[in-house]
Amino acid sequence: MSLDQKIIDFLARVDAKPATSKLEPYGELIHTLRQRRWSYVEIAKTLRDEFGFRAHPTTVHAFVKVRAKKKNAFTMPALEHAAPSQTVSTTASQASSSNRSRFHLDA
Repeated sequence: MSLDQKIIDFLARVDAKPATSKLEPYGELIHTLRQRRWSYVEIAKTLRDEFGFRAHPTTVHAFVKVRAKKKNAFTMPALEHAAPSQTVSTTASQASSSNRSRFHLDA
């Protein structure tokens, strides 16, 4: 039996483990309160006062952060067939001193 087949057989017989966050039952509440601009300290205090559930504000923050949708901070546009690069214009002082290009790439 090959290693690939052993791996496939193993994955077929094991079960996935469920998420074990103690904040999971309050997930929708936490999400809604964050949308309403509540701080993590306020959410933790509300969970304690209203539901008798103790969680540190950093635990609430980590819970929200893990479940946040990943956003691409910056994406580069796809380059289409780019035209050959044009020479970079020189500054006025460089242009007056010489007409030679600054870098010699023809070597």
